[in-house]
Amino acid sequence: IANRVKQQAKDSATFKSGTVAVGRALHRLQIQVGRLADGKGSLAHITPLNEAAAVNLGAEFCSELVIYVIAGTTVVAETMRASSDKRKKEAAENAAEMERRAKIDATEKQLREDLNELGKRITSLSDQVWYLQKQQSVVEEKHRNSNRSWSEWITGN
Repeated sequence: IANRVKQQAKDSATFKSGTVAVGRALHRLQIQVGRLADGKGSLAHITPLNEAAAVNLGAEFCSELVIYVIAGTTVVAETMRASSDKRKKEAAENAAEMERRAKIDATEKQLREDLNELGKRITSLSDQVWYLQKQQSVVEEKHRNSNRSWSEWITGN
């Protein structure tokens, strides 16, 4: 793709003027930065590149720009995809956690209801045992009274 862009920039009359301007601007920038890096002052006037060299430099810049734009776009797209996948995974984990908590809450509620029901049964059974014990003591008392002699009845012993 970059080579096709480079070739189009060299061959197309539409792109040629822009490519020449970019190539000459890059040439001026390279000269000034190089001088500043060497500790020299900047130049007031730099001889412009001839058209063929400017077209080559501008076309090379365009092809590299395409490569970097594609690479940058790929990195951004991959980052966005990874972020989206992470959000989806977190949402699924949160949903699973909420479902797990709902099941625990339902189980706890059922256990409380069962415990209350068992408490009621125990109370009922305790009442029944008390009633049976009372009945038994009445029967035992009647039995003891029926086994007494006439004299015990009269004397009250």
